Amino acid sequence: MSHSSGISASKELINTFGDANHNTVRFVKVSIVNEELVATKVVNATGTFEQDLDTIPTLLEKDHPCYILAKTDEKSIELSGNQWVFMFYVPDIAKVKEKMTYASTRANLKKELGSSHFVDEVYSSAQNDFTKRGYQAHRTHQESSAPLTLEEQQKADEREGGLFVGGGGMYVHGVSFPVEDRAMSAINDFLASKANYVQLAINIADEKIVHSTSGNVDADDLSSKVPGDEPRFHFFRYTHNHEGEQLDSIIFVFSCPDGSAGTKSAPVRQRMLYSSSKANVESLVTKHSVKVDLKLEINNGTELTKSIIDNELHPQKAEEKKAFSKPTRPGAGARKLINPDIFNNGAFPITANMQFGHVPSIM
Repeated sequence: MSHSSGISASKELINTFGDANHNTVRFVKVSIVNEELVATKVVNATGTFEQDLDTIPTLLEKDHPCYILAKTDEKSIELSGNQWVFMFYVPDIAKVKEKMTYASTRANLKKELGSSHFVDEVYSSAQNDFTKRGYQAHRTHQESSAPLTLEEQQKADEREGGLFVGGGGMYVHGVSFPVEDRAMSAINDFLASKANYVQLAINIADEKIVHSTSGNVDADDLSSKVPGDEPRFHFFRYTHNHEGEQLDSIIFVFSCPDGSAGTKSAPVRQRMLYSSSKANVESLVTKHSVKVDLKLEINNGTELTKSIIDNELHPQKAEEKKAFSKPTRPGAGARKLINPDIFNNGAFPITANMQFGHVPSIM
């Protein structure tokens, strides 16, 4: 599933882009400032489109992503103004949170400005990929590329939908934050059965998986451990009996309040980072050849009770339906022996040559 950050373009940016279609503007640099898309730099044309491309690296920062809206010299047939190229720069050394935010906002920006204005798109972590030479290489690759396979098209759609874009224009389906020592120690205690419950969080500022709480809890007390205002990851070892067998079931829970059922909705970016980190956090246990028996995603603690866990782990078997027995139709069924006396009343003598079911004709 793709995610949108919900960050919108400012009125000033929309006006700047609209005016740029009818003046000498060549590039508009767009950044996210205070949860809003704004124009942080406007550059006028000094030569042709390709000649002006060599000035783009001077607009880029080595550790912060941005978008560059580049106006070509070609006029749009369908729309008023020129055709544009949408450029997305995301340096490798930028913070993961920032990469995520820009990646999940890209589609919003194009949509609000009008996707039909953009005839091409370039995204990269290397500044030189946006120069004249870099863009020519991009166009050559575009023109020589074979038609996309279904899988390639799906990946392209995922990138367009706002999934995380990493270095070199690569994309991934999740985020792998480093894990602090205390959190790893709590996981080790969990794996060694020294504790049956571990709760982990994400330190957004430091971009780390951190320890929140751990210990031994009863299944009935799990609901009280779920925060109503922030996402969390939970590991729980559920020791119980089922059909006479002692079981230790490992349960992984992702709790993410969305504002319903008395919860306070977590910020969109926070929810995105947690959601994208699920696989990485789960692997803290599964990489030790430990199987997760049940995975749950919940909004609040009321969805994490002993009865719910029991029903999810051991769903009731559907009652076996008995086959409908049709009544025997008249004249059917097992054959019945005929009483020979009805023939042996003097009218139909039984002979050794008479075959079963054969009635001799009356002479």
